[in-house]
Amino acid sequence: MFKFWSEVPSQQIKEVAADVLTAGWVAFWSIFAWNLFLFLAEFAEAGRILKRGGDGIVSAGVQLGDAVRGAPLIGEGVADIATNAFAGAGEPFRFVGTELEQLLMIVAALLGLLVVAVALVPWLMRYLPWRVERLRRLRAAHRAIRVRPKVSDEAIAKILAGRAVYNLTYEELLHHSDDPLGDLASGRYDRLVRAELEASGLRPRRLRAT
Repeated sequence: MFKFWSEVPSQQIKEVAADVLTAGWVAFWSIFAWNLFLFLAEFAEAGRILKRGGDGIVSAGVQLGDAVRGAPLIGEGVADIATNAFAGAGEPFRFVGTELEQLLMIVAALLGLLVVAVALVPWLMRYLPWRVERLRRLRAAHRAIRVRPKVSDEAIAKILAGRAVYNLTYEELLHHSDDPLGDLASGRYDRLVRAELEASGLRPRRLRAT
């Protein structure tokens, strides 16, 4: 069975809260960055206006050239002069407008990405390793304890109690048992088993009778 959250209620609450907060944080800043990009991208309209102005000047030159091209003797020459003159006047506007539009779009995109990076990277650098480690420990413990064992529950309890004494801190042991070493030595495994399972995110289950 796919496990995404711990079985221990206190741990599960922390994990669900962290997941929800992270999803909300990512969604908020992603939407904010996108709206910022759209707002800044509107300034690229200045470049488009310049470009359209240049296009209009060039188009006017072409139209003027077409109008005088049919005149006797000088029509062809005057048409070429008019077309080239207007094209020379309009091309700088087209070039500057295109470059300005591209520059402003790049600036808008970079600022949007910068906002996302500043807001999300520090958060995710703390959240993701913590969440991945908890998931890895939970699923590994579930497979090792619940899915794979081919021995009796009593044998598993003895192994888990030993792991608890050898791996958990004294503070963690004393949180579950007033005498953890005595429990292990005398075969009172229940509290130690609970400590080891909860450390892995699992809830203890009642042993089957033998």
